[in-house]
Amino acid sequence: MRRLLFIILVCLLDISITHAGDWNIYASYHNATKAVKTDSRIFVLANADLYSYDTEDQTVELYDKANALSDFGIADIAYSSATKQLVILYQNSNIDLLGMDHTRWNMPDLKAKVLSDKTINELNVVGSEALISLNSGLALINLKDGYFVDFYNFDDKVTNATIEGQKIYAKTASGVMEGDRSQNLLDVNNWKKVTGSTITFGQTAEEKKEATEMLEKVKDIVPNSPTRNYSYHLYTHGNRLLMAGGNFYYPNVNYPGMALKYENGKWTTFEEEAAIALVGEPAYQNVTDVVQDPNDTEHHWLGTMRSGIYEFKDYKLANHYSYENSPLTTILPDSKNAHLYIRTTALNYDNDGNLWMMNNECDTIVRILKKDRTWTSIYFDDIAGHTTFDKIIFDRRGWMWSNSRRDATTGHYAGILVMNYNGTLSTHTDDNYIFIHSFHNQDGIDYDPIFVYDITETLDGSMWIGTSHGLFVCEDPSTVFDKDFHLTQLKVPRNDGSNLADYLLNGVNVKCITIDGGNRKWIGTVDNGVYLISANGMETIEHFTAENSPLISNTINDIAINGETGEVFIATDKGLCSYHGDATDPATSISSKSLKVYPNPVRPEYQGKVHITGLMYNSNVKIVSVSGKLVTEGTSIGGEFTWDCCMQNGRRVASGIYYALCTDEEGEKGAVAKILIIR
Repeated sequence: MRRLLFIILVCLLDISITHAGDWNIYASYHNATKAVKTDSRIFVLANADLYSYDTEDQTVELYDKANALSDFGIADIAYSSATKQLVILYQNSNIDLLGMDHTRWNMPDLKAKVLSDKTINELNVVGSEALISLNSGLALINLKDGYFVDFYNFDDKVTNATIEGQKIYAKTASGVMEGDRSQNLLDVNNWKKVTGSTITFGQTAEEKKEATEMLEKVKDIVPNSPTRNYSYHLYTHGNRLLMAGGNFYYPNVNYPGMALKYENGKWTTFEEEAAIALVGEPAYQNVTDVVQDPNDTEHHWLGTMRSGIYEFKDYKLANHYSYENSPLTTILPDSKNAHLYIRTTALNYDNDGNLWMMNNECDTIVRILKKDRTWTSIYFDDIAGHTTFDKIIFDRRGWMWSNSRRDATTGHYAGILVMNYNGTLSTHTDDNYIFIHSFHNQDGIDYDPIFVYDITETLDGSMWIGTSHGLFVCEDPSTVFDKDFHLTQLKVPRNDGSNLADYLLNGVNVKCITIDGGNRKWIGTVDNGVYLISANGMETIEHFTAENSPLISNTINDIAINGETGEVFIATDKGLCSYHGDATDPATSISSKSLKVYPNPVRPEYQGKVHITGLMYNSNVKIVSVSGKLVTEGTSIGGEFTWDCCMQNGRRVASGIYYALCTDEEGEKGAVAKILIIR
């Protein structure tokens, strides 16, 4: 059997590495639903994403918002042999015309048009025109010249449409309508109902057979990718990304049980079949957490909103714990569906190798599976019955912090649980804990957040908290049990001569906070994209939205960073994407041997920045010529320094050899890297 050669073309170019500023879309190319033949290529629609397979050279090409497309989430595709274009219709009614030479023409007219119901029923290409049947009418597109012709409002659902000669036919809920194009068809009175119509709508039997054969031809050609476009919680371990693809919102949306590992460019799916066979498909849903054993990289635990926790070894199911074989409790013990209500989330290991978790909406929330495989529980009166715990973290003191996201019922509050258990799980007399649900800031303003979404520890030991009211900072976590404890809202000066300042991201729904190697804060929001905030919180370095970047959605679920490469993974409600940041984790020591420079040499066609990694936190870097003349200088962000190949006056440097002279923050230890520039 001939072996297929799969060449995945990223950005439609031969690029071996990514650089700061690059975007990646980790779209799912499983579950092919439509295949369209063009020239030598078959374009495939799979999980609302697009790829093509070349039948001549057997290459696979991926298309997404980071390289060839203008949007994300495709509803349908069709090909016009008359104009040599693939028509791409998105779920939000946006339209791309993709030429076979990779040129793209975007047509946002239908997306921008205000209609009562934009539900798409059919995309049909006839010659050099496209017809889009909607619940609210019919849209006509001129493909040759690339413009939106008209929208015909029938006040009726249009299921199919076609063109024969000068006449347009639309099948509606009340019958087939005929419109003569020599008349003004925007006037609904110029359409007439056709009785006993013999017009053929949709594909002929022969066309359906051909489409089925093409789909069968490519069904086994699945590019390595996530199994579905579900992305909820993310965790990084070195160069490894773990992703839980469930959902923990109300009302419940039931996502199939899914957890994935991404490492060295390859996706691995945690086996689903065994879990479904064990507990049933309705129970194995909404995996919201995946945690890795600190002592065994191939040993993981999955937490679910439905049915307790699952243990996996080598990505295969090993054990399942529910209310029947553990202290975990179901919300509805007397129900025949009790097994569907064991909401166990916020999994994490403590420093002693014990697995902590939150058993939501029960009397005793905190459950711990100890290293010796025995169970223990900790009861807190203040959080009994509370709901939606998202995260458990252990700070540098070993204290446990967890957020209860939402104010769900009377007497329950969103807030932060902090516990100092003094390293003893069997003795509780020395425990100290507090549940903070009313936030008091430095100016004496009180907040009672409806949502407390996230909490994270920064490199300087402060705790940043994301809420529906914005950002709050616990600058000295050791004071959290004090009577006069308060949180801080960072004030950003307006610098307009007024001497006034504004609270950082005040009123913004902050969903998640992640710290990069330079102690900068990556902030994900509920509906406003992603912010990159400077280490001191005084500067907004970036604000990415779906409108100004390849970000696939403004609704952010989580953010995680690969500290080795600086890649910032962003989980959204539409799937996973990433931005290649310019900060890596700092090294603990500095040496010439550990420094890495890329690209090196810098060739004439390369217009990006040079990256120097392997540096310590806040390393001082001077770029000098062979003669020792200073070209530029600066400070590393985390363990990385970037150089734009320019002198301090902004002019590009000439060809030659340059040296990066690097020292630690104190200037006591140094290292040197050589850089070759070719112009």
